[in-house]
Amino acid sequence: MLTLSYVFKVTNMKKRAFGECHRLKGLLRFQEIGNNLFYSSIHPDNSIIEPLGQHFIRRLPAQNFIIHDKIRDICFIYNCKEYQIIDSTNLKIPNISENEQKYQELWKLFFKTIAIKERTNPRCQMQYMPKKYWKDLIEEP
Repeated sequence: MLTLSYVFKVTNMKKRAFGECHRLKGLLRFQEIGNNLFYSSIHPDNSIIEPLGQHFIRRLPAQNFIIHDKIRDICFIYNCKEYQIIDSTNLKIPNISENEQKYQELWKLFFKTIAIKERTNPRCQMQYMPKKYWKDLIEEP
């Protein structure tokens, strides 16, 4: 049925959404903002917060977390028992914890230390970690 233009368009939209969701499963970075509460912000092109949140529920079942889609102003909130998707226009996210700041500094130092300046390949790096997602990363590619 791919010869029908509307079926072809829907199939392409599905592929783009699934591809972006798959990419963000590996790029999403959680930051500790409270005692056993982790936060991550994303800026996806597609509305993928539900499947992304379901993935992290299976992956981190004993972790409280918030995934914040800043484009659509919605949050996926999980409290180790159930999840909710809420409007986040009036949501105030606290700053990261002191412990998290230390871990981020260590991670940045590690990231810079293992990099081999002569072998830097930004084009290859952008292939695996597209530039549009860099604003949500801790490390500076």
